[in-house]
Amino acid sequence: MKKIIKCPDCHHPIEIDLNTLGVGDIIECQYCGTELEITSVDPLKTKIVEEEK
Repeated sequence: MKKIIKCPDCHHPIEIDLNTLGVGDIIECQYCGTELEITSVDPLKTKIVEEEK
C-alpha cells in the first residue's frame, strides 16, 4: 500500500510504500533532503530526524 505525505520542510509530496517500510524506518525527501522517521503506519505519522550534536 502506498501513501503520499507532504514534506514538513518544503511541502513537496513524498510517496511511502508501506509494503516495504514500517515504523522506525527513515525516508528522505528527494527535493530538500529532510530525513523523516516513520512513527506510525495507521494512521501514517512521521517526524523530522534531528541531527545529533
